Amino acid sequence: MKLVAMVLAKRKGDLLEIACDLSQFGFFEKGTVKEVIIAASKIFINKFDPNTRHSVPYEDYICFIDVRNEFGGVVFTDKEYPERVAARLLSEMMNGYVKKTQGIIGAPYPELQYIFKNSDPKANDKILEVQNQVNEVTSIMHKNIDVALGNTEKMETLLETSDDLSTRSKLFLKQAKKANRRCCIIQ
Repeated sequence: MKLVAMVLAKRKGDLLEIACDLSQFGFFEKGTVKEVIIAASKIFINKFDPNTRHSVPYEDYICFIDVRNEFGGVVFTDKEYPERVAARLLSEMMNGYVKKTQGIIGAPYPELQYIFKNSDPKANDKILEVQNQVNEVTSIMHKNIDVALGNTEKMETLLETSDDLSTRSKLFLKQAKKANRRCCIIQ
């Protein structure tokens, strides 16, 4: 799960802000990848109608796009990154920019770096956290059920052994009484 980049750009215009983590790419690839991200962002923001949201898959990545009247935002993630978290980050980026700049498109937005750095889906997605807890509890309950079934089998074995001992003890008692009677008769 990896967030690759977050981009803000004007419609039919310049790049406003970019935050990216290109550590997964080689040294010589980083510049080209960043240029591709910027170019793709500008294309997406200009291609789609204002006030719309889209997701565009590309190879092992997904681009989430939110286009407003004068600007747009793009979030690049790998396919394993939760869509819900990516959509929330995109909304947070767009709404934060409008609030920070008070509608003046073109102003810098340094908070994008902060949003990008705090984009860990495990820390930000409560549903994912609850799902992980449910999976953990499910795993523990499966183990408990297996142990309970194993205990049931042991109990059945103990009951069979107990029944066998009871039958043998009754037979022993019967034979002891016969032996006692014979001893009494002989005396």
